[in-house]
Amino acid sequence: MYVRKFEADSLEEALSDIKRELGPDAIILKTTSSKGLKGAFMKKRIEITAAISEKSYSKKAKVDTILDPEQKDKFYSNKSSYISNMIDNATGDRKAKATAASGYGKVALNKPVATSAPEMTSSLDHFLSEDTPTKNSVKSFDDFLSERDGALDEEIKIDYSSNYEQTHAQDMEEEEDDFEEIYQPQQQSQTQNRAETRIVSTPDRTYDAQIEAQKSKIDELEKKLFELTRNVQSFNKPEALGIQELMSSLRSLDIEDTFIQKVVRKAHFELSATDKEDADVVFDFALREMLSEINVQMPLFSSVDNAEKKVVTVVISDVTSGQSTMLRKIASLKKDSVIVRNKGSEEFKEGETFSEKFFGIETKVCKTISEIVAATRNSLESKNNVFIDYKAGNQEVNEVKKFIDGLKRSFENVEILVCLSSINSELYNRKVLNRYSSLANGMIVTHLDQCLNFGSLFNLAIDFNKLPYKFFGTGEVVPDDLEAATAERILAGIFQL
Repeated sequence: MYVRKFEADSLEEALSDIKRELGPDAIILKTTSSKGLKGAFMKKRIEITAAISEKSYSKKAKVDTILDPEQKDKFYSNKSSYISNMIDNATGDRKAKATAASGYGKVALNKPVATSAPEMTSSLDHFLSEDTPTKNSVKSFDDFLSERDGALDEEIKIDYSSNYEQTHAQDMEEEEDDFEEIYQPQQQSQTQNRAETRIVSTPDRTYDAQIEAQKSKIDELEKKLFELTRNVQSFNKPEALGIQELMSSLRSLDIEDTFIQKVVRKAHFELSATDKEDADVVFDFALREMLSEINVQMPLFSSVDNAEKKVVTVVISDVTSGQSTMLRKIASLKKDSVIVRNKGSEEFKEGETFSEKFFGIETKVCKTISEIVAATRNSLESKNNVFIDYKAGNQEVNEVKKFIDGLKRSFENVEILVCLSSINSELYNRKVLNRYSSLANGMIVTHLDQCLNFGSLFNLAIDFNKLPYKFFGTGEVVPDDLEAATAERILAGIFQL
């Protein structure tokens, strides 16, 4: 089955393209118009998906190889029934010639056998006619065999009756002698075997008892060895003083135990015995390892390559994360910025804030996804950077994924950022990241000035290392309370430096 999509501005144009490219035998599988959500991403008004079997498509391809472009346009402008008949007639003549030419040739047996059979029978009759007739020979031969068999039967009956009594008596005597010769040695061997089994059975029992005793001893030894190995594994040497302080301090800061064990193993390998006793050296080593684990990156709209090409930045989060204020701070960093918001609830206020008016940030509120796409396209055409404030709320992940995939297909430079709040617990932020990590390109964190547990941000950086930190929000003032994400800022919050 050959399947293809056709796009056109009208239904007649699409059907004529299908008839020209796939032929009159094509089947229409799906028709999509420019209405609704999908239509916002379509280039033309109508999209038709058609299919044709490989057999019909091969017939059409044979006809197309003969026709030039002008003949093809003229041919496919006719009715579908006429085109179908012409294609079938053209391919049918070829098949007829091919079937006529194909065959067994001289290998076929019907004709040679039919011609040679009479000759074979005539020559055989001629050969048999020279000798005596077949019927007479057969009759005389049968008579000869029947007479001979009768004579032999009479002789056998006479000999059998005379010799039966003598042979029967001799056979009985010989069988009795053979029975005595065979039975007596067998009886002697059986008695010997019974005696041997009586002699051997008593040592076998004692040997089995010894084996069972040895097995029980082996089991006891294995249990003791297992207990000893377990005690040896649980026995640990006392850690150095510096490493002990590092482990206790990191655990008190809610750092993951897997990372602590990783740092301790690395410290044992790279530091000397005297360095392990010094707490300052051990902490410096741990800080270097923690810096290498935190991934930070600049946003896409700040790169030099995208200075001429405008960027679409989408911020996604669940409710109560300070997303709108954070996006307003980020948009104030670039001139000619446009904020596009979706109306998350009925109580949403459509008025502009004072900061948006002060910094000249244009704001558009859209109700549907098609309106968001249209507003984004208009803003990019007017050379503006677009910042989309998308509140997912209670939507399913698949709906958000469809929206993001549509944006990436429609526009070139699109960056997706997940907004987290440092006030929320690590478990809640981990839940949000598990939901959107496959869609996002980075993370932004709000309310960093009110954060009580910087260790949770470090744990998120380890577990979601592919999502770098982009921005940190440190207050409510726009745009002063915004800073680029750095690993030093998280470590300073952890150790209160």
